[in-house]
This record gives sequence, structure tokens and C-alpha cells, in this order.
Amino acid sequence: MNEPEDKGPKSESPEEPAPSGVWLPPRLREKLDAPSSGDDFDFLKRKSSPIGTIITVVVVVVVLAGAWWVFQNNQRKAAAVRAAKAAEERAVVVADSLARVRMADSLAAVVRADSIAFAALPKWKQRQILAERAKKAAAAAGTTAGTAATTGAAGGAAAAGGAAAGAGATTGAEGTQAEPETPAEAGPFGIDAGQYLDEARAGEVAATLKDKTGLAATVVTTGEGDEQSFHVVLGSYPRRSAAESKANSLLAKGLLSEASVVALPKAP
Repeated sequence: MNEPEDKGPKSESPEEPAPSGVWLPPRLREKLDAPSSGDDFDFLKRKSSPIGTIITVVVVVVVLAGAWWVFQNNQRKAAAVRAAKAAEERAVVVADSLARVRMADSLAAVVRADSIAFAALPKWKQRQILAERAKKAAAAAGTTAGTAATTGAAGGAAAAGGAAAGAGATTGAEGTQAEPETPAEAGPFGIDAGQYLDEARAGEVAATLKDKTGLAATVVTTGEGDEQSFHVVLGSYPRRSAAESKANSLLAKGLLSEASVVALPKAP
């Protein structure tokens, strides 16, 4: 007797397990069994974008350039300050040098002017000025010698004691009194108001100054030949100091443009 056939659909036989003994879903197995195209690993072959690197490089370059510019600017400012200071110091030195040169030139000009004025004076006036200078130098030398002698005597007196001090002081006083005094210059004296080569011109000036000053005016002839000249002399004074005082007064009032005290020739 034959067994009845099962008329219903036959159930599919279960798939065989994977060789490793792990069951995988059919779709996953198909995917694994299919040949790989390499798309799953394409992300490894992709290169990263260079924009970030470029931005970083640009920022670093900008920062370095800014730092370099600041450094150079500070160096230029420091150099400008040093140059200004050096220029100021150089200007001070130059101004000082110029001032010294001008002072030296002024002194030289004064000396040169004095020499020219002295050379332009007549011979008798030059001799008179030289004599006055010699007299002043002798007086100054005598005063210095007297002071030194007095000082030495005082020092010796202090070292020797009271009695020796009195003797030293007496000796110093006698030494001072023993010095020859400068003899007073004999008068009379007049005021030389000008020198002229023309006697007539000298007479005209004498008449004019006589009216202006109210003093006696005479024309005195000096020198001979080519060196002969005519001087207008005002007044007559027994002492040189009186003549100098009157000359200064006339100069201060503007009545005279030049004046010097001269010894008048004595009447015969």
C-alpha cells in the first residue's frame, strides 16, 4: 500500500551553514560572495582639502611680517632720535666755536684799531702816551714791591715775638718811606682839541671853540718841516687832574669831539 503523497507545498530546505560554522543572512552572504569593486575603501584614497593648510601658512606669514615691520619701525625711530641728539650736540659745538672765533676776531680788531689809532697820532703824542704808560707801570711795580716788603716784615715780626715785631714794623715803615715818590708833573696844562696841518684852519677852529666853551684858545705849533702840525689848545690849568676833569666835561656835553691833556710850554 503506497503512502499518501503530501499534497501541500514542500518547505524549503534550510541553507547550509557557512564553512566557518556561522550563519549569515542570505543577502549579506551574497554581498560577501560578490567580487569587491573597492568602493568601500575609496575614503582612504581621498585627499584632504589644502585650504586649511594655506590659511595657516598665510596667518603665520602675516604675523611674521607684522613683527618684522614693528621691529624695523622701532629701529628707525631709535636711529632718528640718535641722529637728532647728535645734530643738537654738533650745533652746540659749532655755535661755541663760532662764538670763540668772533670773540678772538673782536679782540684782534680792537688791538688792530688801537695800533692804527696810535700810529696816526703825532710823534709828541705817542711819546706822551708811552711816558704815561711807563709811569703807571713803575708806580704799579713800586706798589707791589712795597706790599711784598711790608708782608715780609710782618711775617718776620710774628715769628720773632712782640719786640721783634715792633722793630720789623718800624723797619718796614722806614723802607716804605724811603721809596722815591714819583715827582709831580710840572704845569701848566691845556686841553688839546685837535691837530691840523693848515695853520689858518687851526685858527678858525680855535676861534669857534673859544666862543662855544668860553675858554682861551691858542694855536700851538709842533714839529718841523714835513712833520709840522698845528694844535688847538684850550685853557690853562696848574694841575693835570683839573685839565682832565674839564676835558671830560666838555666831551660829555658834546662841545668837543676829541680832547687830550698836554703840558703847555712855559713862558720865557
